Amino acid sequence: MRVAREIHDILAHTVSAMTVQAGVALDALDAAPEVSRQAMTQVRASGKEAVRELRATLSVLRAAESTAPAPRLDQLDELVAGVEAGGVRVSLRRDTGDAALPAVVEATAYRIVQEALTNVVKHSAARHAAVSVTRDATRLTVEVVDDGPPAQQPAVPPAVPPADRGFGLIGMRERAVAVGGGVTYGPVPGGGFRVRAELPTEGAAS
Repeated sequence: MRVAREIHDILAHTVSAMTVQAGVALDALDAAPEVSRQAMTQVRASGKEAVRELRATLSVLRAAESTAPAPRLDQLDELVAGVEAGGVRVSLRRDTGDAALPAVVEATAYRIVQEALTNVVKHSAARHAAVSVTRDATRLTVEVVDDGPPAQQPAVPPAVPPADRGFGLIGMRERAVAVGGGVTYGPVPGGGFRVRAELPTEGAAS
């Protein structure tokens, strides 16, 4: 299940971002070649990163030690840059202090931000998202809020709870619970969607 969640996060985020970036490149090919070139450069970089992460993750199935470290919060700038290359502006606030965080908490927070931004790209018409990662004495709080309406409203039987319509939200919840935390999510009054996770910084599962 852990490997499945990692592969889902890598593919869902990176492939979605690459698709959006390729669309930007195609639209700008004749009118703005430089914009097109920048978008395709980001597509190539995203593809290389996805291959690296997949190799590291799949090595677990071969009983080998991972060849890459778990993602850290200082990599959020790169994550945000990739999303912005697809046309969604992202503001990032990171206030985690100087003390080191448990690696598993950092990785969990990173993956939650990654999945939340993936959902913005895939399922929302938002043009802006705000990411906040803050820390107090006992917990790390992660919040991602977008400002747009859903890109589409698929017909879903009423018996299916909205929170359980996809693996993305379920995966975020599973990751948070695995370290002793929790996730809440839902529409924002006036438009938009919010994902909020609270992760303990003391006694987190290894």
